[in-house]
Amino acid sequence: MKLSAIALKNLKRNFSFYSLYLFSVSFVLMIYFCFTSFSMNQIIMEKISSDGRVETMCRTVAIFIMAFVIFYMFYSNSFFMRRRMRELGIYSLLGYRKSTILKLLIFENVMICFGGMILGILTGSILHKIVIAGIVTLLGISVDQSAIPLIYPAAVKAILSFVIVVLITLILSNASLLRKSTLLDLVRLEKKTEKPIHPHAITAILGVGFLSAGYGLALDIMRGKQSLWNTIGFSPIAMLTLLCVVAGTILFMYSFLPYVCQKIRQKKSRFYHENTIIVVPKFMHRIRSNAKSLILLILLTAGTLAVFGSTVLSMWYPYQSFRRIIPSAIEYRVTNEQEKETSLQALQEACDEQEYEVYETIILKVKATSDRLPTEYSISEDKGRIPGFECISRTDYVSLLSQQGKKTDIPELSDTDCILIKYHPDHEHSDMGASYRLDFGTGITDVTVKQTSIDNPIGFSNSVGTLILSDNLYQKMRDSTIDRVTVISINGEKMRSNETAYTALNASMPDNIYLASAWQRESTFVRDASSTFLLICFTTIIFLIATGSILYFQNISSVTYDKPDYEIMLKMGYSHTMIKKCVRRQIQIYYGIPYVIGLLHSIFAMICYKSALMDDLLGRNSAVVAPILLAVAIFSIIYVIYYQLTKRSCYIIALK
Repeated sequence: MKLSAIALKNLKRNFSFYSLYLFSVSFVLMIYFCFTSFSMNQIIMEKISSDGRVETMCRTVAIFIMAFVIFYMFYSNSFFMRRRMRELGIYSLLGYRKSTILKLLIFENVMICFGGMILGILTGSILHKIVIAGIVTLLGISVDQSAIPLIYPAAVKAILSFVIVVLITLILSNASLLRKSTLLDLVRLEKKTEKPIHPHAITAILGVGFLSAGYGLALDIMRGKQSLWNTIGFSPIAMLTLLCVVAGTILFMYSFLPYVCQKIRQKKSRFYHENTIIVVPKFMHRIRSNAKSLILLILLTAGTLAVFGSTVLSMWYPYQSFRRIIPSAIEYRVTNEQEKETSLQALQEACDEQEYEVYETIILKVKATSDRLPTEYSISEDKGRIPGFECISRTDYVSLLSQQGKKTDIPELSDTDCILIKYHPDHEHSDMGASYRLDFGTGITDVTVKQTSIDNPIGFSNSVGTLILSDNLYQKMRDSTIDRVTVISINGEKMRSNETAYTALNASMPDNIYLASAWQRESTFVRDASSTFLLICFTTIIFLIATGSILYFQNISSVTYDKPDYEIMLKMGYSHTMIKKCVRRQIQIYYGIPYVIGLLHSIFAMICYKSALMDDLLGRNSAVVAPILLAVAIFSIIYVIYYQLTKRSCYIIALK
C-alpha cells in the first residue's frame, strides 16, 4: 500500500482526534494571514499611521505570532509523535525502515499543514475584510473598500514560505527523534514510567513564601513615594518581584501541590472516596512531567491576561479621564472681543437646531506664599507655566458644575475659606487646613483650605491649580489689576459628541491653541489607540489559542493513556456517570490550576502597571475594576469553551 494511502486512512480513521489539531492550525494561520494582509494594506496604513508607528508595531507583533506558530506546531507534533509511538513501532516490526516511516509522517504533516493553510487563507481573507470594515466604522475614515483585494498575493507568498520553513524544521525534528529511538523505545515510549516525586515541607513552604513575597512587593507599589519601588528603584524591585513569582510558581508546582496530595493520601477519611482514590494518585503519578507544562501554562495564562487587561485598561481609563481633562463639551480662552463675537456667531449657525449653554468665566491669576503650597501651584513649571493659583468664584463653580451635569456638595465659603481643586486625588487629605497668603496687587489676604475636590470646572489646558473663593473675596480681587483670562465653556445635551460645533469654532479661530473639545480629544484618542489595541488583540488571541490547545492535548493524552484503567473500572462496577466524574475532576485540576494561579499573577501585574505607568486622575476604584473584569470575563469565556470541548472529547475516549 502506498504511503500516501496509509496517511489518508490514518487521517480518516482518527478524524475526530485530528480535527481539533487541523482546526487549531487553520485558526492560527488565519490570524497570521489576516495580520499579514493587514500589515500589507497600504490603503488603510496611510489612513491610520502617519509616523510609521503602526508599521513598527506590526513588525514587532509579527515576530511574536511567528514564534508562537513555530512553538505550537512543535508542541502539537511532539504530542502526536508520543501518541503514535506504538503504531510506529508496529510499522518497524512489519519491516518498514525508519526512512519509510519518516516519509509517512511527512505525508501527514504536509496534508495537515497545507490543509490548515488553505483554510487559514480563506478565513483570514474574510476576517481581514471584517477588521477593515470595523476600523473604518470605528474611526469614521473614508476608504474605498472595493479597492482592497480579498486576497493579497504577497501575503499568500509569505504564509506559504513560512509553512514550508515550519514543515522543514518539523521533518528534521522527527528525523532526529526516529534516528535516536530503538525499536523498544518506539513500542514503550508512550508508557514510560515517571520517577516518583518526594515533596518536602520546607520547599513547599518556600514556594508559598516566594509567591507571598512577590505579591507583597506588587502591592507595595500602591504606597507611592514611601514604597520600595520609589526608594530603591523601579527596575530592581520589578526584577525581584518577577523572580519571586517565577520561583514561587516552580516550587508551588513541584513541592507544594505534591505535598498537599501526599497529605490527602494520608487522610484516609478523605482519600478513600470513589473519585479521590482515582484522581489523586493519577495526578501524583504524572506530576513530574505535568508540572513543566502546568508552569508554562500558568505563566502563559498570566502573561495573556496581564497584556490583555493592561491594554483594555489603557484604552478605558484615559477615555474615562476625558471627563476631567475636558469637563465641558467645548471650551476655549478668549484672546479679544472680536474673536469672542465671531466664534459665538459661528457656533450659533452650526448648532441652530440644537440647544446649548454658554458660560463665561473670568479666571484671576494670583501669587501666593505658604509653607504648605500644593503641587498644583507650580505644576508644569518646567513646561513654561508661571506658578500661581487660578481663582474663580463659588457662583461660577456651582454654575459650571450644574451645566456639566455634576452633583457635588459645595459648602458655603467665607472670605477666609477656599476650595482647592486637586489634579490628583488627595486620599490622605494632606492639603486640608493649609493656609495661603494671596497677593492680588492692591491687597493681601489669607485663606484656609476648607475642602479639596477633583471636580475641576475648567479643563486642564486652560486652568491648573484652581482655587474656589467666596463671591465677595473674588469680586474684591477682580476689581484689582491682577492678571486674568476669560474662558468660554459650552455645554448641552449631545454637545460632547458634536463634531459640527467643534469644526465651526475651529474654523472661526484657527490660531487659538486653547480650543479644547471633548469630541475632538476622544476621536483623536480612539484613532491613535485603535491600531495598538487591534495589534494587542491579535497577540492575545494567539496566546489564548496556545493555552487552550495545550490544555486540550494534555488532557486528551492523559485520558488516552488511562483508557485501560477506565475499562477495569467498568468491570469493577463503576457506572458511566462515576467514570465521567473521575475524568471531569482530572480535567478540572489541569484547567483550574493555571487559571487560578495565572489570574492571581495577572491581577498583581496589572496593579503594578496601573500604579507605575498610569496617571491617577479619577480616584475611583471602579474605573480600574471594570476594564479588568471585562478582560477576565472575555478570557474566562474562551477558557470555558476549551474546557467544554476537552471534557466532551475525553468522555468519548474514556467510554468508547
